[in-house]
Amino acid sequence: FENEDLLQQEAAAKNGFNLTPFGSSNGENLAVYSDEACVTECFKPDDPSTYFYLDSRSQMNPQIYVDNQTYQTATHIFYTFTIGASNSSTPSIATYSVNGGSAVNVGAASFTVSYPLPANWIPCDQVSRTFTVTRGGGGGGATVVTIPIDYKLIKICVDEPETCPEVFNVIRDANDPNIITFEYTPHRSKLNAEIQITTPQITAWEAMDGRTYSTFGNPSNGGLRWNGDLVCGQKIVFIIKFTPESCSNTRDEAANIVSNFNVKDMGGNKLPGKPLTGVCISGS
Repeated sequence: FENEDLLQQEAAAKNGFNLTPFGSSNGENLAVYSDEACVTECFKPDDPSTYFYLDSRSQMNPQIYVDNQTYQTATHIFYTFTIGASNSSTPSIATYSVNGGSAVNVGAASFTVSYPLPANWIPCDQVSRTFTVTRGGGGGGATVVTIPIDYKLIKICVDEPETCPEVFNVIRDANDPNIITFEYTPHRSKLNAEIQITTPQITAWEAMDGRTYSTFGNPSNGGLRWNGDLVCGQKIVFIIKFTPESCSNTRDEAANIVSNFNVKDMGGNKLPGKPLTGVCISGS
């Protein structure tokens, strides 16, 4: 494949190979599970083609294997196990057990079992179970395989308008103008969005909103970064106290404490014009 094959699906859809983000099961493209999916993706309960399927294969012995497919609905997590062979035999599953519990009879080549999702679950909660599958009829080689399965729960998609009015406000505290409130209402939803607040001339900062921020650059020429979900039309509020650089000396200079409020992939900087300047307060 050439470079354009990686960029254009028309070029990528060639016989024998298809460059898509989806796997295949029973001839249908299905979403493939990954640990990162719980952070960035969602599924629609009424559309099984959007479910995220965790597929694995465990060797019982060199000829016999057990395939597993795990997926989540709005209310349950499902596990399907199918035994197969690389030779001409037709093995079956005699029993299975979960987390060392009692054996359950199967007597078939495959079985499916489901369990209710944990109460009050949130995306990325991990559901862990260990299955022990026993082959029926004996035969050569090992007849038991232990299969640990960890599945991080995926967010359920919420029907929302594609676009909403975008609003951005900056409010400075009446008693301490270095405490700044940023109010942002996004024009569309985005999972795991990234917001960067550039702070070119500060010596310190304090989150007043209970949010967790990371930093980039250095204290005098860097900024703050927040990652989280944005919901179309739903206001999100950030409140931060800044200490201007000029307040660390005897000069009462107007330090540029915030020069950029950048919502990545959502239109860029929401703070046009001149930077927000700091105010040296007595005792600072």
